[in-house]
Formats: sequence, structure tokens, C-alpha cells
Amino acid sequence: MRASEYRAAVAVTGLSTADIEQLFEVDLATHQALAAGDLAVPPAVALSLLLMLVTNTNAKSARILVAANHPSRSKAA
Repeated sequence: MRASEYRAAVAVTGLSTADIEQLFEVDLATHQALAAGDLAVPPAVALSLLLMLVTNTNAKSARILVAANHPSRSKAA
């Protein structure tokens, strides 16, 4: 996934910076580096974003799904 595709996928899914940090366990600097193309988008992140797009999963639903599968985050949703 290219940086432009990453930025587009983030925009279309409606993910905020806080969502990106929570869902992919990255900090702001990493998110910015991915968006700028300074870092390669990890395959798991690319796949997750593509699956969100294909299944029409929005940011709120993604947070709920991640929290449901991660006991320490169950209060985050």
C-alpha cells in the first residue's frame, strides 16, 4: 500500500488520529510517517484498512470490534 492509498483509506473509513493510534497501536509520529511515505505501511495495517473499506466498516465499529477482542481495551469502546 502506497502512502497515498493509506491516506485515502484512512479518510474514507473516517479514522481519526486517535483511532489509528488505538487500532494499530502506533503513535502520532508513526501515523504521520506512514501517511508521508517515510515508512512502509505494514501488511497487517494495509489489510485491515482494505477489509474495512470492502466491508464498509466505520471507525466506531472498528473500535468496538477491537475492544471486544482485546480484554484490556474493553472499556475503550
